[in-house]
Amino acid sequence: MDRTSLKNQAKAELNPNFSYYLRISLPALLLMAFATLVPFSTVHEVHHGEWHTLLRGDIFTVTGGRVNEYWQMWQSIVIFLSLLGVLLMIGVIFAMMDGLRGQSDYQFSWLQMFKIFERGEYFLGSLLIGLLQWLWVFLWMFLLIVPGIVKAMAYSQAQWIYRDAIDSGQPIGYTEAIKRSRELMYGHKWDFFVLLLSFLGWWLLELITMGLASIWVIPYRSMTLANFYLKLTEEQA
Repeated sequence: MDRTSLKNQAKAELNPNFSYYLRISLPALLLMAFATLVPFSTVHEVHHGEWHTLLRGDIFTVTGGRVNEYWQMWQSIVIFLSLLGVLLMIGVIFAMMDGLRGQSDYQFSWLQMFKIFERGEYFLGSLLIGLLQWLWVFLWMFLLIVPGIVKAMAYSQAQWIYRDAIDSGQPIGYTEAIKRSRELMYGHKWDFFVLLLSFLGWWLLELITMGLASIWVIPYRSMTLANFYLKLTEEQA
């Protein structure tokens, strides 16, 4: 599969409609940014609190316990916001696929920002498929790292397959979506892995700019991955 062609087609869809895709991506981008930045400030506060507990040795245990409770609460919030951000981004990619298929009018609405909640099947399916993917990849990685990465590639298209099955009026089960993803990715896992690696420079740019470049990079990367799925399904058809 030609990576350059995939990216050029993604940019051809993204650039003229960037304001639309940026606006529908904003909640996901903000949540992911918050979930990334909050742990750094939290760690600082925790260590600051622990320093003061050492100075007050007589209440070390009580204060230290409160610090740990505070840290655990923030961890739970960060995990929740990260998960919500990922789910919202899945909905954005649904909208991107519609655009690539010529099925979008590019009329912004608040509902487009939360497309993952447009239908209960979208939300529940994406959530449970994601949990199954995480569990199975974790179990594979528990044995060996490389097989875990390979399985992650194999399962990577399951959400899109599940959504297309719903839209076609022929819904499938969660494990069936993962099974079909394995079949769809047969012979294409290396292509997908190399495609992800080709964004390494963009990831570094995001890091250097303290996440500012994500405003364009994340929609661009997401559009390219959406296009990858569409090309795979075209080849299969």
